[in-house]
Amino acid sequence: MKRQIIYIQLCLLLSLFGAKPIEEMRFDVIHNGKAVGELRAVKTVDGVQTTYSNTTEIKTKIITPVRLSMKIQSTYKSNELDFSKVDITVNGRRYSASTTKRVGNKYLFYKNDKLESTLNGPIKYSAALMMFNEPSGVSAAYSEEGGGFHLIEKSVANVYEKQNSRGRKSIYHYKNQLLKSLDMDVGLTTIEIVRHD
Repeated sequence: MKRQIIYIQLCLLLSLFGAKPIEEMRFDVIHNGKAVGELRAVKTVDGVQTTYSNTTEIKTKIITPVRLSMKIQSTYKSNELDFSKVDITVNGRRYSASTTKRVGNKYLFYKNDKLESTLNGPIKYSAALMMFNEPSGVSAAYSEEGGGFHLIEKSVANVYEKQNSRGRKSIYHYKNQLLKSLDMDVGLTTIEIVRHD
């Protein structure tokens, strides 16, 4: 009995030190009223480091059949972006890859393995965070994919409009500070992303 109590206490102690709180949400990707894919968003906290991972898988037909896979991973240290990576494949082929690396107080943005730009830091809010953190009081979000900043405007309570560098707008709807749904202009068409409750 004494051995069991010690074992339980040891397990509880180890779980406290090795704990990585994980928050996960799943969304349906909807096109023309039909579910065509899924987005999985995961937030992992480990001490001062928080990692946001968003994985989107879509299979649909716009003009021709399309299989799109998009993976975004953004790591923050002490609430500032430290590193991000975006991989996009279309029909099994690499379409685009972007990386943002923090070096001192600057960020280096690479697109398809080529240095595209250098930005001054720190970056405290990026597109990956919009899945988990309502952008209350935030006027711009860093785009891990594009390496620039997207404008954010609050339209009504808990609804925000994000505009990318091409002028395309996405409308984010929040409930209890978490993303509930998203209407996204992707160029040729629009898609809706709706959280599983």
